[in-house]
Amino acid sequence: MDTTIGLRERRRRATLAEIENAALDLFERQGFENTTVEHIAAAAGVSTSTFFRYFPAKEDAALGTNQAFEAALASRLEGCASTSEPLREVERVVVEVLQELEAERTDVIERMLRVRRLAGADAALRSAAQRREAEQCDRFVQMMAATAETTVIDLRVRVLAETVSAALRASFDSWAADSEDGLAQTFQAACAHLRELTAP
Repeated sequence: MDTTIGLRERRRRATLAEIENAALDLFERQGFENTTVEHIAAAAGVSTSTFFRYFPAKEDAALGTNQAFEAALASRLEGCASTSEPLREVERVVVEVLQELEAERTDVIERMLRVRRLAGADAALRSAAQRREAEQCDRFVQMMAATAETTVIDLRVRVLAETVSAALRASFDSWAADSEDGLAQTFQAACAHLRELTAP
């Protein structure tokens, strides 16, 4: 990841983190449904207009933590779907991105863990998370189709994206239940199980 971050980007990240942390504090304390955008903005010390510059809705203040992961992943997926072993190549890329986040963006990893635990306990937030994951999977399909240089989303690309998304969901849930192993390590274990299950 780029370590030469400018002042503007550092400020943007700091404000983003303040809003996300305020939202997570409130969701943990009083629940997702009982928390408003106004509550989050006040707790973060920003105006509601500033909140909406960063997030379109209150759920995005929690679920937006995956954006850093998705953005890093999108920039590295080129060519994965067209290799002879696309699943292994995507696994390598995902592990690499997760390891870099764990090493360089520990604040993001910590918020991702809080979100996953919150989603497990709060039905409304869990529902929002499931919608977001479905949207993320659709974006994976589009990205992988683009890297395979096809405008047609064929079954192979769809299965690849759905498989990676399922492994990620299982990894996040397992990691949230017991975070002793890192997220990248948990995802590697999930992929190892996947290979065992699909071995001829």
